[in-house]
Amino acid sequence: LITLPDMPTKQQLDKAAWQWAETTEPSDITNEHISTAYKLNLKPCKLGACKRNCKGNPFCLNCIGERKWFGEINDDSWHDIEDPNNERRQGQDFVGLKNLGNTCYVNTFLQLWFHSPPIRRALYKFRETNMGDKVDDDWKPSSIGGHLQAIFSLLELSERAFISPQDFIDHLGLDAALQQDAQEFSKLFLSLLEECLSQQDDPSVRNIIQEQLCGDYAYVTTCSGCQNSSQTHSKFYELDLHIQGHKTLEDSITDFLHEEKLEGDNQYMCSTCCSKQNAKRAIQLKRLPPILNLQLLRFVFDKKTGHKKKLNGFIQFPETLDMSKFMTSNGNHTHNDNSPQSGSIYRLKAVLIHRGPSAYSGHYIAHILDESSGVWYKFNDEETTKMKGSNLHLGTEEDLQETSAKQKGKVPKGYHSSRNAYMLVYTRQMPMEEKDKVIDLKMPDKSYLPHYMLDYVKKDNENFEMWVAELLMMREQNIESGKEKQEEIRQTFSRLVVGTEDQEIHNYEWISLPWLSHWLEDPGKAKPVNNEMALCQHGKLHPDRAGKMKCVQYDAVNSLYEKYQGGPRLPGDKATCLICVRSRCKVLRTKRKMIEDEKLFSTMKKMEDPIAEPSFWVGKSSFRSWKRLVLEQLEDYHGDRDSLEQGTDNGVDHPSSGTTEISADKSMEVPDDTCTKDDCERDRKLSEVDDGDSKSVDKTDMSAADESMESSLQFNEDLLCELHGQLDPDPSRRKLIPEKLWIRLREYFPDCPEFSSSHPVCQKCCDKNKEETENQNTNKRLAQVQKADLADIFNNKKRPVKLVTGEEIFVVSSQFVEEWRRFVKDPVKNDPVLEVKNIRLLCEHRKYMHPPPQNGADLTDNSEVVYLWPQEFEKVMEHFVVDYEVSVVAYEEEDNSVHVITLPEICQECLQQRENMIEMAKYVYRDATIFVRKAVKDKQGDVSLDSSKQDYPDPDFCANDRRKSESEEPPEKMQKLDGNSLRKSQRHRKVRGEKELKISSDQTLRDLKLQLMKLFSVPPFDQNLTIAGVALADDKATLGSLRVAPGDVIMLQADEPVEDPGVLQDLMNVSGVPEAGFKGTGLLGK
Repeated sequence: LITLPDMPTKQQLDKAAWQWAETTEPSDITNEHISTAYKLNLKPCKLGACKRNCKGNPFCLNCIGERKWFGEINDDSWHDIEDPNNERRQGQDFVGLKNLGNTCYVNTFLQLWFHSPPIRRALYKFRETNMGDKVDDDWKPSSIGGHLQAIFSLLELSERAFISPQDFIDHLGLDAALQQDAQEFSKLFLSLLEECLSQQDDPSVRNIIQEQLCGDYAYVTTCSGCQNSSQTHSKFYELDLHIQGHKTLEDSITDFLHEEKLEGDNQYMCSTCCSKQNAKRAIQLKRLPPILNLQLLRFVFDKKTGHKKKLNGFIQFPETLDMSKFMTSNGNHTHNDNSPQSGSIYRLKAVLIHRGPSAYSGHYIAHILDESSGVWYKFNDEETTKMKGSNLHLGTEEDLQETSAKQKGKVPKGYHSSRNAYMLVYTRQMPMEEKDKVIDLKMPDKSYLPHYMLDYVKKDNENFEMWVAELLMMREQNIESGKEKQEEIRQTFSRLVVGTEDQEIHNYEWISLPWLSHWLEDPGKAKPVNNEMALCQHGKLHPDRAGKMKCVQYDAVNSLYEKYQGGPRLPGDKATCLICVRSRCKVLRTKRKMIEDEKLFSTMKKMEDPIAEPSFWVGKSSFRSWKRLVLEQLEDYHGDRDSLEQGTDNGVDHPSSGTTEISADKSMEVPDDTCTKDDCERDRKLSEVDDGDSKSVDKTDMSAADESMESSLQFNEDLLCELHGQLDPDPSRRKLIPEKLWIRLREYFPDCPEFSSSHPVCQKCCDKNKEETENQNTNKRLAQVQKADLADIFNNKKRPVKLVTGEEIFVVSSQFVEEWRRFVKDPVKNDPVLEVKNIRLLCEHRKYMHPPPQNGADLTDNSEVVYLWPQEFEKVMEHFVVDYEVSVVAYEEEDNSVHVITLPEICQECLQQRENMIEMAKYVYRDATIFVRKAVKDKQGDVSLDSSKQDYPDPDFCANDRRKSESEEPPEKMQKLDGNSLRKSQRHRKVRGEKELKISSDQTLRDLKLQLMKLFSVPPFDQNLTIAGVALADDKATLGSLRVAPGDVIMLQADEPVEDPGVLQDLMNVSGVPEAGFKGTGLLGK
């Protein structure tokens, strides 16, 4: 917006509202001044006249959220109800099945069985037992066959686009939230269904599973000695085919029928030879069912993990499958109807797909051929999709993973290839002239259904129509109610606007602007009116918070308070606060005066000449913070300012651009000199005064002690001594200022402590300081003497490192030496050490607990003690009281061996206990750091550290490299232990590829492996962990019991890295949960 000269901005209005304070004493304030301070002398803005809310005008109600109510509102804004007809079945489209959580695997089989005409016809003929002529309205099936019949009936006759299998799932007792093994479900359900159908009187229903799904094969064993063969016949409902290592379906079938040799411990007991003989065993297919189910074993058990895993290899399968080459017995076809010309040619009917990287996650869908139209459909829970053309298209299902042509291989014509198919269904192909004669191949008519099932479907359709009608009616009611609310808001808001510029302003009331904005945003969610945030401590409207309030018509706002309650009510000019206006006026006038005084103080501080005139002492911290202290003294100012700063701007959108907000109705005269250069400079200084501390104060005089006490400082109290309240002797805490400056400060702080330059300091503090100085000098002299006598101990030089036969070496605790060194380094801050407490080195039996090596070779490896030469110990005895003398002596035995003794002697019992406790404590820890390095095998099979990231350096490793030259000591500064060795750094040196890990001793090894899986993307079963060449086994053992200590480096060698992150996540989700399968459901018996 363009700011015109006669249209004052909010900043100008704010300034003009208090400009009178410069020339008016607080005691002379009139009602006119109060009205100006609250901007009640401004004229109202007309509704719709402003492009942006005039925040400086309490009578402007434009642009606070009212525009949407005065414009056109789309009908959809009044409801969140989708069109229920979207769930209506379109024409003769197939009906979908709702996924109840993780029931997609069930839905695929229900669609598969429904689209099998013989099975659907048999289920239509199914009859519940003990059914009368009349059925209750709330009737539900009671058997598995009845529930499947209900599902099939709804799939054919429902008006819904998809139905819910909830009753079916509940009857089976399945957990809808748990994804189960689809292949296991198929086997168990068909067995359960066959048992249920076996009770039916109609043989076409009773024998449907046997007739359509059941085939025969035989285990044929041939003795290698006598060539006699024996057969064991068995029925099958599906063939379980291994796919690992195979590229085509034919290869998998061949593997299923392959000949097995029985040799060695596995020899065959031949009844003809009457002895164990080498033999050959194979499966021979004897009879194939009309519907051939081929289970591709994609989900196999992994012995390493104890869980199932998915095989994601591609398998090719034909559209037409010739089974005649697999139907042999002694070189001849078993049955004439299984010849290629009569019954061994099968056509692909369905492909069941699992999309996902692992056995524990993913999604199941089905591709099924509709035999009546010859068109393929994809069934994905609620969605049923007709495929283009008449061919099967699996390309979009291969899948969420990218697939290269090399992985997939070249697919011959008439074949399909899939890495996700887990079940293939083929149906026996018959000549066209025979199809019309076979009734099983035709889709069944609904006339087969019993009357109670037709009533069940009819009732469900009626319920659906009622649901659609109710939602449509609800939508219309919501729209009508919304339009009524819109008109109500329009009328209420229009009445809130205070009179225009041609009308006199009267009978108005203040109300919270944030609340108005929230009310306009959503009247239904508006809370009670809350004007509390705008109140001063006197219960009236604070002048500094009037900008967050608006003036509205009294009669109109009554309706809002009646509906929403709240308050407090703030009626017109009666809500203004004279006390707050006077306080604000006083603040402004005081700040003006402070600016003038600041100029004088700044001038005096620049003077370098000593002060010759009468002067006074002022505390440095007080002088530095005098402006803040002045403002804190002003009544209510500090608290009101804080609460104002904490106020929120609920519901009002402030412009973020650089444009200036203006009022469309100018109604207040602003003096021409409002924005002069001098006034701008003065306003800047006034804002600096609000900061409390002057930016021009010399910071060199500020000490840490001064900073810490400024927050609770009373003026000039910082130069008082703490104990006696007199002038502190410390000159660093105060400074002299001329009398005229002191007089100015006294005007702000009339009750502050006053000390002239001649005022004596506190004598008691002087005496105390003198005594402390004498004590400090005494300690300094003592420290010098002790350092001179025990220089080698202080500097840690020329220490005993080896025991000489016959020589006595004395022992003191290292704690004593450290305390004494601290005293010598700073005898002013630290008290002198008076006693050598060697009792720390003894056990409860007063025996020694820190034995040296028996050969006396090295006396430097014990951090608890310090060894002294005899002459050093004599000096120690002179300066300190020694409670217990401890010494070490080496002597030579007759066999020339060296033996070490201590005085007092070693307590073996306590020493062993302490060593055991230290050892135990080493393996009890929490959140300790260990380091893990991953090793990999190169092309030659050698193991080396992982260098796969050489082009992308480890930032931690690089940081160590950068700091290495800075942190390492040069060789000449390393402490020498003997002629050939240097002190070694105890800090862990990180190597490339190494990772840090936080562990606790009560974690199991499996917990650690799961953590490593996140870091290195290696599943637990592929991790081989070692510490110093020792393998870590037993996943259930704790790290403490495996003697993994903080700081250890664990080597990780991976067998075969798993690249898919989804597999790793699924393993983590099931790592601690045993597989229960369908235990506890109706499929196995609850």
